[in-house]
Order: sequence, then structure tokens, then C-alpha cells
Amino acid sequence: MSNIENNTHKVEVFSAGCKFCNSVENQVKEIIGNNNILITYNLHDEANAVEYYRAADKYNINSVPAVVVDGKLLSCCGSNGFNKDDLAAALT
Repeated sequence: MSNIENNTHKVEVFSAGCKFCNSVENQVKEIIGNNNILITYNLHDEANAVEYYRAADKYNINSVPAVVVDGKLLSCCGSNGFNKDDLAAALT
């Protein structure tokens, strides 16, 4: 069975470690709970910079914070910034 069939989602958060990004990351954690997979990428984590840039390039992420659910960049993150309602909708 796939993760989606189990109602488990893979949520990826792209951050720069700033106050605003941290706020978005905390909101994401609240919304997705413990039954989903959360991966965070921090632009300033030099040890994982290659992984960050590969993932950001894969999703065409040009600004942070950005949130990806099951391989799809939330539409709000491509234009207007993070929106909790868009994340909740992507999880249903």
C-alpha cells in the first residue's frame, strides 16, 4: 500500500531558519500531526546543502518558506506565501 492509501502524507518544508520560516514550520507541525512524514530543509544547513538545493530545484522553489505535500508544491507557496487552509486541503 502507498502512503497516501494509509492517509499518511509526506510533507516537506523549505526554510531559511528565520522567524517567519520557523513560524510556518511550527504551523505545519500542528496541522499534520504525528501520522504524517515531515522533512525539513534549511537553507543555512551547510551539511545538507546539496540535498536542499536538489529538492528545491526538483519542486522549482525560488523563495522560502515553501511547503510540498506528496511531491506537489502548495499553490500558495508559489505566489502568495504559506496558507494553512491550503495545507489542510492538501491533506484531505
